[in-house]
Amino acid sequence: MHLKLRGPDYRDKDPESSLADFKRRVAAYESAYVPLGSFEEKHSMQYIKMIDVGRKVVHYALQGFLANGIASYLSTFNLSPRQIWLTRHGKSVDNALGRIGGDSGLTEEGENYATALYNFVDKKRHEWEKDQKDRALDSMRLPQPGDQTPPYPELLGELEAKNFCVWTSMLQRSIQTGKEFDEDENYDVKHWEMLNELHAGSFEGMTYDHIATNYPEEFAKRSKDKLGYIYPGVGGEGYLQVIGRLRDVVREIERIKDHVLIIGHRSVCRVLMAYFMDLQREAIADLDVPLGMLFSIEPKPYGIDFHAYKYNEATFDFDELHDYKHRKTVGPGT
Repeated sequence: MHLKLRGPDYRDKDPESSLADFKRRVAAYESAYVPLGSFEEKHSMQYIKMIDVGRKVVHYALQGFLANGIASYLSTFNLSPRQIWLTRHGKSVDNALGRIGGDSGLTEEGENYATALYNFVDKKRHEWEKDQKDRALDSMRLPQPGDQTPPYPELLGELEAKNFCVWTSMLQRSIQTGKEFDEDENYDVKHWEMLNELHAGSFEGMTYDHIATNYPEEFAKRSKDKLGYIYPGVGGEGYLQVIGRLRDVVREIERIKDHVLIIGHRSVCRVLMAYFMDLQREAIADLDVPLGMLFSIEPKPYGIDFHAYKYNEATFDFDELHDYKHRKTVGPGT
């Protein structure tokens, strides 16, 4: 009932009349509702039944990759209020030299970014917790006739301090960006190989200019089809391979009820941003995700709250970009 009152059907409506209206709708549904189960099983029909947003999931006679994939996703899905933060690592030595791939550490600029990131996210974490507590306490007040529907009537039972996960890749520049979180016992830091940057195979450590000059055919192939292109050589990957290895990461993000900060790389951030922002797959390889950007995604029952922040070297802080729009990156090799 609480969840429905938050929806668009009853936005800015009187809560008492809204609740009465929804109860009438439920009664009408009950008069015609036939639950999944015996009929489908008698006729050997596949089905998935989800109760209370994942509290209970029943599936019958599922066959095939797609059906089982849907069942796996629904088994992890939850609507717990939480924040998903996404950023690239701080500036690395290889970034400064224009080299792709590699495993270099952070520059001084990158180390400053790591410190500013910790300070900003920690501040936002406490602001979020205070805001949730205020909303929950306000929602415990019984609605009176004439009141507007509370926008987020959270339950006090959900107010226990949330764990905050920080996930980095196994590469130095990502691990070093998360170092200050690792030193704080209030953060749970893990390093995932699945979050590693797209591997450039035999082109690791080269610049795009060098590739364009010495391997023009490969450069042209990648420019023509960045999404489908696979770098040559041992370990070489393409965006489709990165998408494949991030599937389990996405499932885990959907499963957990904790906050999570992902300190990734350009290809990884592109894929995850495209997923959570519901962008087309064709947009992934050209999505502009520069160094110094920090994104906050807060899942809601009817969409997401999205915020973009840009690191300000002068103030050692992050500025919110209220008019931020996703855009296509430009330039050779990006």
